[in-house]
Amino acid sequence: MKKSASLDLQSFYPADLKIQDIEETDKEIVIHMHSTSKTSTCFKCGAKLTVHHGSHHRSVQDLPILGKRVKLDCQIYDYQCSCGEKGNFAPTETFDGFLSYNSRMTDRLEEFLCMLAVETSCEASARIMNHMHVKVSGDTIIRLLEKKYASQPIPVCGSVIGVDDFAFKKRQTYGTIIVDEKTHKPVAVLEGRDGNSLKKWLQQNKHVTTVTRDRASAYAKAVEEVL
Repeated sequence: MKKSASLDLQSFYPADLKIQDIEETDKEIVIHMHSTSKTSTCFKCGAKLTVHHGSHHRSVQDLPILGKRVKLDCQIYDYQCSCGEKGNFAPTETFDGFLSYNSRMTDRLEEFLCMLAVETSCEASARIMNHMHVKVSGDTIIRLLEKKYASQPIPVCGSVIGVDDFAFKKRQTYGTIIVDEKTHKPVAVLEGRDGNSLKKWLQQNKHVTTVTRDRASAYAKAVEEVL
């Protein structure tokens, strides 16, 4: 049986986001796409939406193909939802695992940028990606990392924790790290080392009964006042 040597680009994109046309230049590939979805989920209230409110174009960056910048020119739907202050909210559709409701990059490109930044730095990863024809700045990557961190589930810990200070920048900026004594994994990084942030954290985690620490008086005072 003869196999086709052509590559089906549609298989790399959501089924509800159909490729209409492809334009290619020496440096860029523009893929024109149109949503065919009938339902969506409101990113605010989680309701299932079935009524189209309208549509709009969104230009989205994706991972490069053969060293060329890839831009997705997407025609996507807005749906009607009853949530919101005036009860008439029109959230844009999302494509889970591929494109978030307000993103100008695909989820897989954001994931790659974050991974690269963790292994290098935000500015270094921006330079690397610009060489790969992805337009991004170091500040944008910082925001992506902050968004990724905010979306992570809140770490839980047992009743026994360890507390110590560390330097963000030696002799200038310090922080406090909290570690679960059982798993030896960090559960929180707090600003400052004067004990105020630790006191606030302990007040929000009443299940903690035992704290191991060094002789820092600020930590001792915070623990005595809360536990």
